[in-house]
Amino acid sequence: MSLAASGIQRYLAARATLRRVAYEASLHGERLRQPKRRPCVVMFPSNQPWSSSSNLRAWLVAPELQRLGWRVVVVPEPLSLEQRLRILRLERPDVIWLQQTRHPLNQAHLYTPTPCVLDADDADYLDPLHHEQVAKCAADSAAVVGGSQFVAELLGRHNTRQHVLWTCTPKPQHPPQVAPEDRAPIVAWAHERPMLFPHEASLMRGVMVEVCRRTPCTFWLFGSEPAEADAWLQPIRDAGGECEAIPLMPYDAYLGKVAQAAVGLQPVCLQNEFSRGRSFGKILAYLSGQVAVVASDAVEHPKFFRSGQNGYLATDDIGQWVEPVVRLCEDRALRRSIALAGWRDFHERLTTEVFARRLDPILRNVIDCYRVARGVSL
Repeated sequence: MSLAASGIQRYLAARATLRRVAYEASLHGERLRQPKRRPCVVMFPSNQPWSSSSNLRAWLVAPELQRLGWRVVVVPEPLSLEQRLRILRLERPDVIWLQQTRHPLNQAHLYTPTPCVLDADDADYLDPLHHEQVAKCAADSAAVVGGSQFVAELLGRHNTRQHVLWTCTPKPQHPPQVAPEDRAPIVAWAHERPMLFPHEASLMRGVMVEVCRRTPCTFWLFGSEPAEADAWLQPIRDAGGECEAIPLMPYDAYLGKVAQAAVGLQPVCLQNEFSRGRSFGKILAYLSGQVAVVASDAVEHPKFFRSGQNGYLATDDIGQWVEPVVRLCEDRALRRSIALAGWRDFHERLTTEVFARRLDPILRNVIDCYRVARGVSL
């Protein structure tokens, strides 16, 4: 290795160390500002808040658990195992929340004897690269939580104490500035990386070509740079549609942009087995923005949507998508009715407050079982 390369490596290592030290110092400040109370949960998100999964199932859940009487410490992703163990020695938590196993340190056996709850909202279990560590962590955990019934059952192969908690998002402080019926006929596919799902991308392009042949509208493709999306969007433009590719953006900005759309699309094509693990991650943006939803009649969607009332459900048949999308673009009264029904059900079932209320007894039960197993008085 050259001297220059060696110097760069030392610089990067030193910068990473300083970053970890800074994060830990900030975390100690947050810890000291919290009241000392029980029960206490330490959360290990797999990523920082800019990751939607870690944000929605850990970072944003913490304040809601605090309102329910918990002491909650959320540990930033960059911290080392030594730093994590130091936090655990200081906190002596009653339970640990492991949000996914994508972080190499999110393994329950590292934190024995403190009971851990493994949370997963995707089908990483099916990926050969991740299967072994997911399975081991599930087996070593006191309980497992899946973002869908499908994921909970996968984890349940290794841990019978399984639960389902749909991904949720914070309750909006105010309704969107523009009412659903007053919006331009904008149809959005608010996916983070749509081109990585070819079955769904093909279905959505076919749907939008037919929609644009029947009614004037604009199509927003999220999660894509204009240069990479232009060729894919061309058939929709040829059919008369206006198109816009929207790159990745911070979550709050993403929510604000989605809330300008009239119709939101959420396809799930089960030819890709990984898609079977989805729940409501992308749909949350639509519902919180009062966007009328058309979604696949698959995964958890039928458990929430009542087709024709708070959204529409469709099979992989293009025609089943085209009809409700065209109607929602053209019929403002229908759009308002569908969007507001979805908005009301979202508040009852899919907000972070709801997630925390349902997580609370799961964590408490794990604590109680742990104490009983060790003969500790409750």
